[in-house]
Amino acid sequence: MSIDRADWHYESAEKEYYRRMNLSDDCELSNEQVNEIWLCAANHIGLFLRWIIENGFEGEESDPEGTELVRKGKISGSEYLMEYCDGKFWESDVREDILPFVEKYYEKAYLSDYGEAVLTGDTQVYGALSGKKEYKSIKKLIDKAYKQYKSKK
Repeated sequence: MSIDRADWHYESAEKEYYRRMNLSDDCELSNEQVNEIWLCAANHIGLFLRWIIENGFEGEESDPEGTELVRKGKISGSEYLMEYCDGKFWESDVREDILPFVEKYYEKAYLSDYGEAVLTGDTQVYGALSGKKEYKSIKKLIDKAYKQYKSKK
């Protein structure tokens, strides 16, 4: 079962891209622009996926080459999601022992933490492409939530 998917967010990311770039709705986008929109649609998923990979919590079916690229900082979590997971974040992308935390936190609190850590000024949910600074901020919040989860087990 999927936890989240970039295609669920593409239309909103596309609308935000048109707004942010002051483009008319009938403007034809380049492949580069479409790829940027996909990465914006995947940004919130990719940051969480990066945390999973950096902590060694990825599932057995995860692509070892792709996860290593994320760990080395060669690609972002969003790029991994789009290139190696077809834009879909599945339960199988997470180790079974960590899955209860992922499902609970992602559904109940992650987007709120994402907004707090990543969205600044007038940046909208689907207008962000995160880098190291944003990941560092969200990582602290996910680490805190995971620590609390473990202490209650």
